[in-house]
Amino acid sequence: MEKLERLPSQYVHKFKIKKGDPIFHCGDDIHSIYNMKIGFAKVEFTLPNGQHQINQFVMPGDLIGLDGIADGKHHLDAYALSDGEMCGISFSQIKNIMKTDPDFSVIIERCMSEILNRAQEHIFSLGTHSAEEKLAFFLIHYRNRLDKLNMRTDVLRLPMSREDLKSYLGVTTETLSRSFTYLEKSGYINVKNRDISFVDDAGLEKFLSTKENIYQSCHQIYGGKKFNSNLTFR
Repeated sequence: MEKLERLPSQYVHKFKIKKGDPIFHCGDDIHSIYNMKIGFAKVEFTLPNGQHQINQFVMPGDLIGLDGIADGKHHLDAYALSDGEMCGISFSQIKNIMKTDPDFSVIIERCMSEILNRAQEHIFSLGTHSAEEKLAFFLIHYRNRLDKLNMRTDVLRLPMSREDLKSYLGVTTETLSRSFTYLEKSGYINVKNRDISFVDDAGLEKFLSTKENIYQSCHQIYGGKKFNSNLTFR
């Protein structure tokens, strides 16, 4: 991303974002692609009836807005999850630079490939994992991405709400709470609101790699009793 940051100032517009701010909407003409500098955002697909699903959580260094390249219009919505800073990079200038600078073209292609790879991983998890495995998969990958950004701390604070996370994982609110409780009672993590502490990293990764009967495990943990969550993850 350093090459993007070194673009002439007339190509790049830095701006502050506040939690909840829209970055672009489905149907908007593509004027810029956006590089997250500070903070977090979400990208979601929305149907005309209002039904939506989050398909990406944006972290520092990520590019978004590339969905508009196909036909000149955005097909997704993007909103800030936290206060922060973004760079809007003129799309018309990007196209001109790509014609004359092969290195720059490689950067854009690499970014698009990374987005595609993450989307494929997400689709895989949605289609093959149980709810508990989906959550474990998300936590491990989210933590690993923070590691690469040198942003990992002993306690992982999730910037997204419970509603956002259940949308991304494709589960209900009750199922999400039950999944957090399962991983916590299994000794893999500690949960306090949005703060997640990893207690047994190796165990959590082994949980994903071993296809156990998750329902039998849950039955043993809850003693066959009806589940009632007391988590306050909001």
